[in-house]
Amino acid sequence: MNTNAVVDEILTYLVTKHSRAYRNSAPTTITVNNVKIPTPFPYVVFRTESATNTIPSEDYYLNIDIYEDVTKSVRAMEDLADLIDNGLNHTVINTSILNLHFEREQRQYVTPQELVSTHLINLRYVVRAYFK
Repeated sequence: MNTNAVVDEILTYLVTKHSRAYRNSAPTTITVNNVKIPTPFPYVVFRTESATNTIPSEDYYLNIDIYEDVTKSVRAMEDLADLIDNGLNHTVINTSILNLHFEREQRQYVTPQELVSTHLINLRYVVRAYFK
């Protein structure tokens, strides 16, 4: 098992879809032209969890959360979720050290009433990883 190799491949994929993709949590600020500003919306946060040790593979859950400002329309975040999902669902990533197979388990919208200051779309995948 090499969880960091799995995460590295997921991050490599996500940054091709959106430049503000982060593992586990987003920074509260970013630096633009040597000035710190609040992390702009939308942004993507993902995390992995080991699901099942199914030798010779390892199953993971991948949660991808897309956040948007509560004052903005959900259209841009829905488009971003579609872009990410269209590239991941039923997809195999094959590298020299591992093979990852993605199957979406759910797509859920969480309302600003529940989160107070943001909209959220959660994409959850089951990922089967084979290590070479």
